[in-house]
Amino acid sequence: MRGMTEREIPVPSTPEQGLTDRIVTLRAVGIACGLMPLLSLWVFQSELIWYSGHSTAISLFFHVTFTLLIIASLNLFVQKRWPSSALTSGEMMTIYVMLSVAGTLCSHDLIQIFLPMLTFPKYNANPNNRWDTLIMPFIPSWAIVTDREAIVGLAVGNASLYSVRILLAWLKPLAFWSVFLLALIGALLFLNIFFRKAWTERERLSFPIIQIPMLITTNLSSLFKSKLFWLAFGMVASIDILNGFNYLFPTVPKIPIVDAFEFRPFFVERPWNSIAGTTLSLYPFVIGLVYFLPTDLAFSCWFFFVFFRLEIVASSALGLQSIPGFPFPNEQAGGGYIALSLFTLWLSRRHLRGVWRTIVGKPDGADDSEEPVRYRTALFGFLLCTLVVLWCGVQMGASLKVMIVFFLIFYLYSIAIARMRAELGPPAHDLHHMGPDMLIHNAVGTRALGEGNVATFNAFFWFNRAYRAHFSAHSIEGFKIAQLMKSSARSMMVATVIAIFVGLLSAYWGGLHALYVHGYSGKPAGDAFACEAWNRMAGWLSFPQEPRVGATVAAGFGLLFALFLGFMRTRFSWWVFHPVGFATCTSWSMGKLWGCIFFGWLAKAIITRYGGSVAYRKAMPFFVGLVLGEFVVGSLWCIYGSIVGTTVYHFWG
Repeated sequence: MRGMTEREIPVPSTPEQGLTDRIVTLRAVGIACGLMPLLSLWVFQSELIWYSGHSTAISLFFHVTFTLLIIASLNLFVQKRWPSSALTSGEMMTIYVMLSVAGTLCSHDLIQIFLPMLTFPKYNANPNNRWDTLIMPFIPSWAIVTDREAIVGLAVGNASLYSVRILLAWLKPLAFWSVFLLALIGALLFLNIFFRKAWTERERLSFPIIQIPMLITTNLSSLFKSKLFWLAFGMVASIDILNGFNYLFPTVPKIPIVDAFEFRPFFVERPWNSIAGTTLSLYPFVIGLVYFLPTDLAFSCWFFFVFFRLEIVASSALGLQSIPGFPFPNEQAGGGYIALSLFTLWLSRRHLRGVWRTIVGKPDGADDSEEPVRYRTALFGFLLCTLVVLWCGVQMGASLKVMIVFFLIFYLYSIAIARMRAELGPPAHDLHHMGPDMLIHNAVGTRALGEGNVATFNAFFWFNRAYRAHFSAHSIEGFKIAQLMKSSARSMMVATVIAIFVGLLSAYWGGLHALYVHGYSGKPAGDAFACEAWNRMAGWLSFPQEPRVGATVAAGFGLLFALFLGFMRTRFSWWVFHPVGFATCTSWSMGKLWGCIFFGWLAKAIITRYGGSVAYRKAMPFFVGLVLGEFVVGSLWCIYGSIVGTTVYHFWG
């Protein structure tokens, strides 16, 4: 994977670049920590309770971007009245990093799944499903909530979190899982330290996702003076306002955005009916985000999506769909993620060799004087955190060997996600239901795993259901922001660690408070998140499965094919097919985004082809306006829905 240069995706200027002491400051950290509980409650209300906005299901969290825009806009006023009291761009980016890190914890793919999961086994066990004898013996009682009042209150709502009995019921399971989660996040943070210098300084990867937050904090006044910005902002805002009123009052007309075009009426005969569910959506914010992506990645995303659709058609034409799961697109994507991590390790081999020489005290090692911690300390921290997560898995009933393989795959996934975000910045990366648990289960089958490993795999479901809001990506972006702002990586790590602890407490409070008021039962996401893992466990134990040879072969093929794509990119400059596009194209997100990515790719290709870098820069405010116009109005609809307690129009999800 060739790294994009800074020239290809411009980094905004930072007027305060010399002010390293005014980036991670006490007031910036205080503002971020003060906002975390409020934003956590907002995310839980909009994503889990009312299902009216899915900020943490995309790479750039819109609730954080909206908050950053409000802060930066107020800061412009402060700069005019009290210049000495205004926040610097570095301080605002510190707030952005901390809120993003906290957002990964309260996200759609972490604590939102975790809290309902802990209560569901006891809540749903009955004589018909035989869960009392089928799955409960393999789940340690201290790892879930067993108090009936606490369980029913979370599921049904109309209850209060603030009673001694309820708090004590959650104390033991939250204590165990907090140790586990903090150790897991710590391992990922230490792992990122080994790649920080190679990615941010040597390869100078472009980190496309942070470009819009950088523009907000450094060039907001210029954006506000741009007619192109306000044209795009007004156009998109008007669409979302109109569609929002249509959702509340159906007599109001709307402009189709979600599933704007359906292929079902045209694909009615075999083999084309196998992809009749394909739709084309036109999310303006995605078109805006794609403008900041390398054109070859944008091309590869929509190209491989079409490629996989045609693969399904070919499978139907050949009669191969009788094989359950064929052509195993998710398994191929899982192999692709592993290939991305292996290729990343290969590209970073010289740097990692220098890191190892420094750790063992040999000469000519990598300089770690500017790292957040010394490489030797990072290795010790990584190994210690890994031992803790392995111990937790064994305590849950798993075997040590299986846990080593499980977390090895998880770490490889984490490296792949951090790298793809650092180099290319896809709008979303989810890999639904293809975590290490599924890869291992497909390879060896249920009987070979045993009940203890099966129970542990499903107890780990809450952080392996999907990978849309992954901590590794946001923490490595924080290190890049520190490098751009001429701040020390050590100070940004301190801010990140504070965000982890405060963000986790905020996620617990926001989630429990919202669920005890509203409950998860009857909520689309709540019911799904609570039951998915345990239903899967009951199915695996009731009907043990043999190894899925076809699925495992497909994962191996995906790994080899993605390695081939990466190899071709390192050898031939004209090779436009990117392994990240292959790895992400089968996901739920790409099914919604592929059309927008195509139009964004086409717009950028035309602008850069006929106008060059000058036209690219001139057009940039327009595409920023597409993103911010949707983020602002979409956020306001989410806030309105949370306040009045109702489902509202959501521009994404």
